[in-house]
Amino acid sequence: MKKLLGLASALAVLTAGAADGLAQSKEPVRLPFIQTFSGIAVDFGERMWREGVLPALKIINEQQGGINGRPLEFYKVDNKFPDTAAFLAEFRRLCADNNIPILYGIGATKTTISIFEDLKKCGMPGFNPSSAGSWPFPDFGGWLFRYQPNPDKTIPTMLMAVKDKLNLKTIALSHTLDDDFAVNNIRIARATLDKAGVKVVSEASFKTKETNFASQVANYRAANPDAMLLLHQPWDAGTFLLQLRDRGVQGQALADAIVAGEDFWKLSQGKAKGAIGYATYAADDPRPIVQNWLKLWRETTKRPNDAPDGFVTAYFEGTFILADVLRAAKDINDRKQIRDAFLKIKDRESVSGKISWPEVGDTVRSEAVLVQVSDNGVLKKWPN
Repeated sequence: MKKLLGLASALAVLTAGAADGLAQSKEPVRLPFIQTFSGIAVDFGERMWREGVLPALKIINEQQGGINGRPLEFYKVDNKFPDTAAFLAEFRRLCADNNIPILYGIGATKTTISIFEDLKKCGMPGFNPSSAGSWPFPDFGGWLFRYQPNPDKTIPTMLMAVKDKLNLKTIALSHTLDDDFAVNNIRIARATLDKAGVKVVSEASFKTKETNFASQVANYRAANPDAMLLLHQPWDAGTFLLQLRDRGVQGQALADAIVAGEDFWKLSQGKAKGAIGYATYAADDPRPIVQNWLKLWRETTKRPNDAPDGFVTAYFEGTFILADVLRAAKDINDRKQIRDAFLKIKDRESVSGKISWPEVGDTVRSEAVLVQVSDNGVLKKWPN
């Protein structure tokens, strides 16, 4: 109990603002939690729920008094990734329900883009801790908030650091053709590499669910690049990297936020060790807020030698942020007040450093968290 109190103290901020007449009600604040609970990424969705959301809920309800005295609860909604059409009807039903003040979770960038126009039309805030693709529209429609590092800023930061530290001269690129996240991020990577004078010696692409990459591997082996930038979902990137390593391609592995996905480590069968990318946190960050989270996760999962991945961490942290936002809204059923509460978050201490939302859209961090995959898939600061 004392351990949980200590963690709650480290994580809880922005608790001011009581909802009129709600403190006396003990009826739960019950919201949908949207993630991938079927199909190729079911393990991802279940892990976000089990390792990220549920431990945060326990602290929020047992140690922080819930939402102004009311317990916070979620119920699962499947986003059916990558079948965005199948999810759209379910999303429209949720959006039309005036008893739902905010949508939490949502999932991949591909899913988020598919509902973006409808999100604007129904005027509902959406909070997505896992969307990590460059945003292709001029704005976020006045309602969408994201938590992952902004790739437009962080991909150039990472690639320039790799160029300087590792004397990078040639690189091979790969991306998933039918995933908006990868399609948008490779555009940033190409522009950055061109500006930096790094030569792209090979490009490979494939679709979601492919498993045989013999042709792509052969091209990489012939090109013999200094590094390989893999822009795919974690499971696809892990499978591709395993085949690259097994067939003798030894260039430095690079990725974006997916380097922090546990599936990247698992499906590479450990060959992802040494890969460089960026994440929401690094496990060797000495700040108490990080080390308390690491300790809690290890005790909860009974995995003392491992560490939570960057996406689980985002959902753990995101659940506390959501609770703070709900508390700050005077009327918990007023979608505009909830949206505006995000914009009051300034230099909030988090596992991801200090974060702010100066405007609707991506969170702003105090600095990019560059990481390298270590033993057991643990993310450590890079360069260290």
